[in-house]
Formats: sequence, C-alpha cells, structure tokens
Amino acid sequence: MNTLTNLYDEHSGKTSDKWAIYLREYEQKFEPYQNLAIKLLEIGIQNGGSLEIYSKYFQEAKRIMGCDINPKCSNLSYDDPRIQVIVGDANQPSIKAEVLKEGQFDIIIDDGSHTSKDIVQSFCHYFPALKEGGIFIVEDLHCSYWNEFQGGLFHPISSMNFFKRLVDILNFESWGINKPADSVLKTFLLNYDAAITEDDLLKIHSIEFANSLCFIKKEHPEKNLAGKRRVVGTEAMVEPIVQGLNGQTIQALDQSRNSFSSKTLLPEEEALFLARENTKLKQEIEDLKAALKK
Repeated sequence: MNTLTNLYDEHSGKTSDKWAIYLREYEQKFEPYQNLAIKLLEIGIQNGGSLEIYSKYFQEAKRIMGCDINPKCSNLSYDDPRIQVIVGDANQPSIKAEVLKEGQFDIIIDDGSHTSKDIVQSFCHYFPALKEGGIFIVEDLHCSYWNEFQGGLFHPISSMNFFKRLVDILNFESWGINKPADSVLKTFLLNYDAAITEDDLLKIHSIEFANSLCFIKKEHPEKNLAGKRRVVGTEAMVEPIVQGLNGQTIQALDQSRNSFSSKTLLPEEEALFLARENTKLKQEIEDLKAALKK
C-alpha cells in the first residue's frame, strides 16, 4: 500500500530522518490531501530524502519544495521535476520572496534550526502563505525544552510557549476584555523580531500537539467562531431554561476586573522584569556586603 510508513520502510534514495511518531501522525493528517494537487513546503531538508518520499506519497502534487540554509543542499538533484530546492535562510527577505513565488501552500513543515527565534519567525512569515484548509506543522519541539535552542521547561518565551499562547487566540471571542488577539504574543514578537497580523491569527482553526509536534489548521475566520447555540429536544425536566437559549451566540462575561485577565504585563513579561530586578538586587546586596566589610 502507498502509505507514508511503507514508503519510508522501502525508501533507498536520499536519507530522511523522522521520529516514528511523526509517520504515525502524518498518516492521519496527510490522508485528506494525498490525492489532491497540493503544494508542500518543507523548511529544513538536510539530506533531502523527505522530499523524495513526499513526491511518491502525494502523486498528484504540483510542487514539493524544500528550503535549507546549508549550501551543500545546492548539490541535491531530483528526477521528479515537481521537486524544487531553494538554498538559503527561509526567514531572510530575499529567500522568503523566492519561496513565495510559488504562491500559497497546502502543507508547510518547519524542520529548520529548531531554535525558538527561528520557529516563531518561520510561523509568522509562512502561516500567511498557507491556504485556507491547509496545515502548518512544526517538528522537533522537544528542543524547546533545551537551553541550547533558546528554551527550557519554564522558559517564558520558548517556541512551545508560543504555540500554547496560540490556543488562547482560538478562544478570542470569550476573553471578556478589550484586547486585540495579537496582544498576547507581543513579548515573543518583540524579542524575536517577528510580526503577524491579527487577521492572520484569527484564521487559526485548530491546534493539536503530539510528542515533539504541533499541527495548526487554517480556515476562514467565520469557520473558527463558536457559532450559534443549538438546543434540540422537547423534554427539559431538569433545566427547562436551556430551551430558550437556542440560536444564541457566545456573550463573554466582562473580565475587565479579573486580575488574571486584565493584567498590564503578560506573565512572561513579569517573569523577565522580575528576573532583571532580582539580578539588580543581588548586585546591590553584594555592593553593600563589600561596603560593610570595608
């Protein structure tokens, strides 16, 4: 059978490196796109084997594009004319412009440097280039727990925390406070020199996590609202009031006095501020100790 797992098991061309759980998850996520004329972009291709395998799996695909910063990737060649490799940093304007000559993509996979800065920048640069109905995938998020990749379990602006914060944006209509959707990302965007519009953020339909993976589905904003309440049935012996709620939309309760919602500083901003204050106080203590000793 032409499953992704079988194609990996039988592959003998260019090397591809994926964790087993990726293949299991991709079997489910990719199946609706398998026989469509899709365009796929993978950021970070290493030896280029994944592009060969994707070209076999997506036999109706129009374009299988890879982008990698390693100049050695310029030596990769493919018999399939649908496969294209662009060499350079995907987050640099000139390379981004070259990639986007292809137009929008149905599937985008970020398998690049795995640093928090690059991951946040890549999402902000390329999620707008994803078609509605498409899926954006981030691989190897286990790196977000490591200092070497600008992460840590409680790192306030790790890439994992960035995607956790996107979950709040899914529920934007229920916040109950007057804040723009992109306000919860400002610390990430400022620190990582990234930008994304509120309009694009409101196109996030769903976010799903698996071990080391994040899947972000994109849809038109109207499809992402909770919609109207649907109450059916004629017998309401316990809570009869619910029958009068049919057709209502979510009316968020006012949270302007909720200290956990109306904070001036975001939690990660508070953490950074307090860390700086702590460092400053420690130095003052050392200075006082030195003065006392003198």
